[in-house]
Amino acid sequence: MTRTPADLIPLMCSNCGSALEGEDESALFTCAACGLVHEPCEEGLASYPAMSARITTRLAASQQIRYLAVWRMRAPKWEHINHIVPRGTGHLYVPAFSLTRPVMQKLGAALCLAQPALEFDSGLPVTNSSRPVLVEAGRQDPTAFLEGPGFEGVSPVVVGRRDLKALAEFVYLSVELGGQRELHELLPLGFDLGLADEELVFLPAVWDTRYIREAYWRFLLSEFDDQVA
Repeated sequence: MTRTPADLIPLMCSNCGSALEGEDESALFTCAACGLVHEPCEEGLASYPAMSARITTRLAASQQIRYLAVWRMRAPKWEHINHIVPRGTGHLYVPAFSLTRPVMQKLGAALCLAQPALEFDSGLPVTNSSRPVLVEAGRQDPTAFLEGPGFEGVSPVVVGRRDLKALAEFVYLSVELGGQRELHELLPLGFDLGLADEELVFLPAVWDTRYIREAYWRFLLSEFDDQVA
């Protein structure tokens, strides 16, 4: 079935009226004009600000720089992290740009263990080159698989708030197991991690097939410089 312009309805930013950006599988949509993130809910679109982390790496990055959507939450009850940072100041990180197990486990655990000292700018990175989100009135055609990350500039956001608790527990278990043992299922924790103050941040990274251990990603943050030979 061929789609026509009349069958496609753009999602609009509730703040400035600009077309929102994202991908077909996105759970949240971004506005490059005013830097807000929008999440569909029963009342329409819930909006809140995003933050972009500055590049702090001391190493060169020859590949294209991309910004990965990540949820960051305070984890005051997380004893493992409280051995790394002062009690109550640690954060748990859940990748929001991909639902694949290697990304969730390897990158989520790596960020939790590194506890990077992030420096933020408000809003989205200026390199956003995603396409506008179009809501189709009718049947969706399957999209072709793209090699590599499948996006340029700023990643899509495929993890919404309602999925955070389960995925946060998955990352927690990954860290408790040292970040190396592969998890195939989510085991019930039996206690509350006490997560609070979740916020969506965009972290600078490069995608390179040489970084197999890190699911092909390297964060451009100083805390990850020692992982590069």
